[in-house]
Order: sequence, then structure tokens, then C-alpha cells
Amino acid sequence: MESRFKRNGILNPFVDWSFKYLFGTEQSKPNLMGFLNLLLMPQSPIVEIEYLNSESLPEEKSIKGCVFDILCKDRNGERYLIEMQNNQVGNIVERIVYYGCRLIDQMGRRGREWNYGYIKRVYVICLMNFTYEESPKLRRDIQLCDIENNQQFSDKLNIIMLQLPCLKAQSLEECNEYYQKLLFLLQQMTTGMRTIEELKAEVAATDLPQETKEVFYQVLDTADEASLSEKERIRYESNLKAYRDTMSCIKFAETKGEARGEAKSKLEIARSMKNKGLDCALIAECTGLSVEEIGGL
Repeated sequence: MESRFKRNGILNPFVDWSFKYLFGTEQSKPNLMGFLNLLLMPQSPIVEIEYLNSESLPEEKSIKGCVFDILCKDRNGERYLIEMQNNQVGNIVERIVYYGCRLIDQMGRRGREWNYGYIKRVYVICLMNFTYEESPKLRRDIQLCDIENNQQFSDKLNIIMLQLPCLKAQSLEECNEYYQKLLFLLQQMTTGMRTIEELKAEVAATDLPQETKEVFYQVLDTADEASLSEKERIRYESNLKAYRDTMSCIKFAETKGEARGEAKSKLEIARSMKNKGLDCALIAECTGLSVEEIGGL
């Protein structure tokens, strides 16, 4: 009997498992390096990275730890944290600043020794399927600077916020920057309306440099569901279901929130998500309620 997973589709890159599969495995290192080079345009291209433990454990039990989506460093020791956020979460700005500071704290320590000279540049890159500000724009680059003259104070902490709903392009040609073109491809992959072959054809028709086209082709090839093992397909399907359930609950929350008020809506959504078997920590992130409140529903 033919497996129900056997089909020629394309991965949704905004599902947690597939985002890490596309950019966070040894086999997908070229995808991540290509993305970082397009986004950061460094003077010397990133040609080598090493994935790091994505769990940041604090020295003190009272300090909150972090579990990052993708964490790596280049041959110069600079760190890159890439986060994908599908859901509107509370205190997103404070959360991202904290992540960057935790990485700097980690970098300064070698065993019991602390040395400020160990600190290299840290890049915290957050891709968001929502907007977090009243007047959003696709990309915001944040560094420490002097407020009076706007001169750079330090380049050690670099934050890049990407608000994906602000990308309104309908084709690759409408995207001005190379990184925008890659984000456009990721958006197109979520719709399920276009095949890998169609997206490759659109890439081929552009006047992009061949090395940039190759980055896009690599990402698309990695996203081919037909290349997944049976075990990988099962994990993807499980994560895809959770993603769809979460998106459905968020849409429900938005609708109910308009009609009945935010507080009551949060409780209804939390109860609905809990009934679907979603993790309490995930529900807390989506609704802003505490784990204890959710447990009592």
C-alpha cells in the first residue's frame, strides 16, 4: 500500500521543523551561509560556519535560559542567532535583546575565566510572520549608538528585525534587494500554490548573479518533500499539523478579540488550543497567559 506521505510537494519553511531542516543542519549549511551573506553583505563572505548548542543555560538557576532556533559561529568567532516567530508574542523586543545579551555573556566566559577580549560580534536575526510596531517596515537594523550624534558606540550587538508581512512583492523582479528575493521565495513556498520547478524557472529568468541563483536553487532543492525520508516526513507532517492548528487558533483569537474583548478572547483561545493538545508553553507564548492560568482551564 502506498504511503500517505508519498507526494511531490514543497516544505512550508515557516513550520518550526522545516525551518531548521532548511537552514539548521549540516547538509543545509550552504543555505544558511547564503542567507547570511545576502542579508548582511559582509566585506568578506561567510564561507564556513559551525553550529552551536542551541540551548543557552545560565550560570544561576534564577536566570532564565534560552532555547534558540538556529545558533552558529563563523571562523572569526562571530555568532549568528536566527529566530523564526510565527506568532505575536509579548515583549518581542525585550526578548530579542535578552537573547543577544545572553550570547555575549556566554562568549566572554571560558570555563571559570571571564575576559572582555573574548567578545566578538553577535547578530540576532528575527524573522516574524507579524508586525510588532504601529508603523512597520520590512527590515530594521539596530546597534548601540550615541543618541546625540547617532554615531556608532559599539558593533558587538547587532539586531535585525524582519517583519515579513511588509514584503508586498508579487514577483522576484519587484524585490529590490537580494535578501528580499530570498524572503519572497520563502513566502511563496508557504502558499502551496507553486511548485519547485515554477519557482526555479522564475529564478532562472532573472538577471541575478549565478552564485546568487545557486543559493536559491539550493534552498528550493532542500525544500523538496520528495527527498525526505519516511521518518522525516512523519516529523514534518506532525509539525505542520501543529503549525496549522496554531495559525487557526490565532485567527480565531483575532476574530473573537474584536467581538468580545481581548481578555475573554485569550481565555477562549487558550482553552481551544489546550483541547487540541498543544503544549502549555506554546499556548502561553501565543496568548500572553501564564502556564498556571492555562493549566487551570
